[in-house]
Amino acid sequence: MIHTILIIDDDPAVRGAFSLILDDAGYEVHEAGGGLEGIERVKELRPDLIFLDLRMPGIDGVETLRRLKAIDENLNIYIVTAFAEEYMDQLKVAYGEGLHFQIASKPLSSAQIRNIVSSTVEPIIAAENPHHKLILTLYIVSLNDEFKQFIEQLSTALSTSYAREDWKLNIVEVLYMPEKALANDVFATPMLVRELPEPVLHVLGNLSKMPSILAAITSQHGNESDTIVM
Repeated sequence: MIHTILIIDDDPAVRGAFSLILDDAGYEVHEAGGGLEGIERVKELRPDLIFLDLRMPGIDGVETLRRLKAIDENLNIYIVTAFAEEYMDQLKVAYGEGLHFQIASKPLSSAQIRNIVSSTVEPIIAAENPHHKLILTLYIVSLNDEFKQFIEQLSTALSTSYAREDWKLNIVEVLYMPEKALANDVFATPMLVRELPEPVLHVLGNLSKMPSILAAITSQHGNESDTIVM
């Protein structure tokens, strides 16, 4: 099954860049030049992931977010913007209203875009197939030597606990980490905690010493999904 991505951004260059990267990766990509057009496309397409800009003519990204969630509260929305600080108070209010979303800063590299999509779509693919799979996504600020060592340790722990086809590790680089920078984990995904194998938990315990890393762990079994955010 080909998964559908919608890019809502008033800048045609941004839409074109995202479309080119994701078309090449095998996704079905659609574009909208503003919030109102994006809302109509969502009604038509029900995309698996939406990339949403904040500063747009007409209705801005926050109001677009509200209207999209009114259509379907389970839509996967990733806000990609260069103006997060300008809209931070509004985003906090939106989150307090129960509108869940993720956020990253422009510009994003092609690898970052592909990793964001993969980390969102992989749980959907797993749910479509009746097979248990652990999908672990690490959001990092910088890929330094300490983090490379952490990845190696985590990969070893996963390999000893799961068959290779039963786990996937995604790395998503971001410019900053709002999930850990803001009080009350404003942008953290809602959690349903599932017990993980001891070797994996042991390595993940080191995350408390690494504030520039956020881990999102999704355990899929058929249509059931548990997510842990650390």
